[in-house]
Order: sequence, then structure tokens, then C-alpha cells
Amino acid sequence: MRRTVVVVGLAAAVGLLALPAFAHVTVAADNTEPGGFAVYTVRVPNESETGTTTRIEIQIPEGLDASRYQPKPGWTMTIEGGVLTIEGGTIAPGEFEEFRFQARNPEEAGPLTFPAIQTYDDGEVVNWTGEPGTDTPAGVVEIGLVTDAAGTDPLAVTAIVVGALGLLVGGVALVRSR
Repeated sequence: MRRTVVVVGLAAAVGLLALPAFAHVTVAADNTEPGGFAVYTVRVPNESETGTTTRIEIQIPEGLDASRYQPKPGWTMTIEGGVLTIEGGTIAPGEFEEFRFQARNPEEAGPLTFPAIQTYDDGEVVNWTGEPGTDTPAGVVEIGLVTDAAGTDPLAVTAIVVGALGLLVGGVALVRSR
């Protein structure tokens, strides 16, 4: 019984660590090298139980030279005045979409913050403009942060490591109890 409680507790902790990475509009880059070219992926989940996402506006940080976007059927995308606007399609409750744009990274290392506004068809508007750790955080990409070739999010790597440690501790506890 005790080991079951430990394993379930560790699994819950891993789940809670992983949730913030997927609980809001996020932005990731496949290359975070200062001055390098990158493809940025904007992940937009629909968190409403009743509304459908119809529009997303993402503020492009100063110093990031966004030049083009990858078309997505059913959606209209524009980059004007430092804002990436995505509209015309829908994201239903329980679904998410990903949108990509190309940019040249700033020459200086440091965080790039991507405030976003998500609009639903029922009139709800969510401003993803807060600091990390708040209920409505803006997406952040750290320029100069070393990632693997797939652009792996360091928070996701941390969650995987913690999960593996949890399995190891659970396995050791199981072996010792026998």
C-alpha cells in the first residue's frame, strides 16, 4: 500500500510539473542561437469548455525579425506592425493548433516574451500577458539557451527526468519490499 501511495504521488508530481508547459499559448523555437535563423512554433490550446477559438494575436518581441509564416489551410495569417495575427479558422474545445513563422533571432542572448490575446466565439478574450508562474503567462523563448536538434523545451526535459527518477524510486521500493 505504501509503495502505491509513493508511486501515485510521484506520478501526480510529474503531471503537475508538465502541465504548465501545455496550459496556455506557448512559443518554441527550433534554434535559439543568437543571430541565428529559427522557425518559431506557436501552440494554441482551446481551454474553454464552451467557446471556440477564432483569433490569436501574438506580439513579436522587439529585436526578433519575423519575416514569413507557414500557411495553414483554413486560417489567415499576417505579420504587420510587430503583431502576428491568426484568424479565419477555429479551434474547438479540447483541441489545439500549431502555427509557424520564421525569424532571425536577436544578436543578444536573453528572454523573448510573446504576449498573446486569444479570442473565443462566445466573446471571451484571454490575455496571455502575465509573468511566468501566473495564471495567464506570456510565452517565453530564451535566446542563447542550448537545446537539442528538435528544440526540446527544458521544462519538458525536466518533467521526463523527474518521471524517470520517480519510476526508479518506485522500482527500488518494490524490490526492497519483497
